Amino acid sequence: MTTQVSAYISNETKINLEQYSATHGIKKGFLIENAINHYIQALESIPSEFIVPTNIVLSKESFERVMEMNENPPEPTQALIDLMRADD
Repeated sequence: MTTQVSAYISNETKINLEQYSATHGIKKGFLIENAINHYIQALESIPSEFIVPTNIVLSKESFERVMEMNENPPEPTQALIDLMRADD
């Protein structure tokens, strides 16, 4: 038995889905179901502290701070300088 589901996705994701489907000859429904199953399996297998969100939501204040730091980056700390010079 199958069930139809509906979801809102970004235009970029839709384009990627359609291109992958067309290029590899895979039906979109099959690709979506496999992707969901792989995602759930990964979430169940990997410790939660290693799951990195694909989207980061910032408050207005945080966004403004990030933009300020991007436009006027602070001087690197000694720890960062040492890290970048490491010969590992």
